[in-house]
Amino acid sequence: MRQNHTLNLREIVVMAFISAVFGVLYLVWIFLGQLVTGILGPVGGGLMAGFWIMAPIVCALIIQKPGVALFAELIAAGTEIMVGSVNAGSVLILGFTQGLGAELVFAMFRYRSFKLPVLMLAGMAGTAASFLTEFALYGYSQFAAGVVWFMLGTMLLSGLLLAGWGSHYLTWALEKTGVLHNFAIGRSNRQTKQERGAS
Repeated sequence: MRQNHTLNLREIVVMAFISAVFGVLYLVWIFLGQLVTGILGPVGGGLMAGFWIMAPIVCALIIQKPGVALFAELIAAGTEIMVGSVNAGSVLILGFTQGLGAELVFAMFRYRSFKLPVLMLAGMAGTAASFLTEFALYGYSQFAAGVVWFMLGTMLLSGLLLAGWGSHYLTWALEKTGVLHNFAIGRSNRQTKQERGAS
């Protein structure tokens, strides 16, 4: 059966709502990130980086269609700007590259696998894209090579755990409540249960 890749109105509304919520949380997360960075130095910010990749992964897991990860992160970035971010240009650029990084992983699997390892890889791709963008925007080349590599390592770890595993845990917790019953994640869960029951 051919998969329908066109977003319907319900999916668009849910994607926009979830992304907007994350956009508000992103702004709050900036202050927490600044606190951690102030305590641990530039490497500390890397530990927080995965949170900024959660909107695209959560929405992609729920809807499971092309473009969702990228659009979700752009909506989140736009919301972050509207609610008070003072760095509109860099926020939009980061939103695009972070969303694109995650989107490319889902595209690599042809939007057919949204298992935990794929989500973790998408989280790492998103934070890797974020690192490259921040390197260019914020002049990370001024830091010692060891610091830069350590920053990249902490960002990838954060993408793996916070963005990948965290998004997986949060989304499946929501699915268990029944609110996502009519979305791709709910249909996938019902199909899995039917296959287990038949075996």
